[in-house]
Formats: sequence, C-alpha cells, structure tokens
Amino acid sequence: MAPPRAGARPRVMAALRGEEGGGRPAPSPRAAARRREGKGAASAAAGRARAESGGAAGPGAAMEASPIVTSRQREEVVHGVPTEVVCTAFSNSVLVVVTQYGKMGTIVYVDPNTIGNNVGRPSLTTKVLLGKDEPLVHVCAKNLVAFVSQEAGNKPVLLAMALKDKTMEGIQALREVIRSCQVW
Repeated sequence: MAPPRAGARPRVMAALRGEEGGGRPAPSPRAAARRREGKGAASAAAGRARAESGGAAGPGAAMEASPIVTSRQREEVVHGVPTEVVCTAFSNSVLVVVTQYGKMGTIVYVDPNTIGNNVGRPSLTTKVLLGKDEPLVHVCAKNLVAFVSQEAGNKPVLLAMALKDKTMEGIQALREVIRSCQVW
C-alpha cells in the first residue's frame, strides 16, 4: 500500500470541518440550489406534518418504533449436523425456515382447518408449493410446525425445510430449536 500523500490529511480535515478545498470539486450553482430547495421543502413538509400530528410524540411516532415483522434466527448443531432456523411472524401467517444445507429446500404450506367437529384442535392440511412432494415431507412438516400454528392462534405456517436428518429424534430436536426462536 502506498503511503498517503503529504497534503491528503489537511484536505480530509478541511472537508470534515466543511471548508472549501476538501478534495471534492464544488457543486455547480444549479446542483447546490436544487439541493437547498429539496432540503427546504422536505423539512417544511415534515414540520407541517409534526404540527398537524401534535408534535414529535404524536400517533405517527409510535408506528415508526414498532417493527412490521418480527424475526429470530438461531444456529445449532442437531445430532451432529449444523442447522439454521429462522422464524418470522407476519400479521396473517408465520414463516419458518429450517435448513441443514444452507438452502431453503422444499417449501410447504401448513394450513389449520377449523371446519368440522374438532373446533379446539384443528386438523392440518399440508401442500407442497416448491420441491419434492413426497409423503415424508408432509409428515415432517406437520411434526415440525403443528405447535407453531396452534400457539400462533391457528395461523397458517409457511415452512421451508432442507433436512439431512429426517429421523423422529432429529425432528423432535428441530422442534425444540424452532420453539427457541418463538416470535408468534
């Protein structure tokens, strides 16, 4: 790496202080005027909005503080296999990604059906949206996220899974990792 030029530091310091000659060419008069007009209009509009909403602590300020979606991620070794789990709660559903390959893998939609005589415990319908549509995929999906749907108030769950270990012990261990990422 080449040593810095002798005059480089004073130019950087001058730019930080806002002095001319900071290493950048001065903006054209037209660009400077556009920049001033844009900032002036934006700050005037923001001031009017604050005044109409009752100040900075008005109703709009509370909405900005709360996140739109909540998400948690966890990495753990399950039966000797590195595993990543990401759970994200949306207003109408929950997304759960479980991977032992670093890919999303098969995407399954798990929908609780509350129609019928068992209103308290809905039956779960699984539908493979992307990937291999095999019976084992449906069994794994129901076993992995049935509790997520129940605890989330019978919300549907979108499950993305790419698993090396599909044994019952592996599924139970993965269920506990999913439970530790609870966002619902």
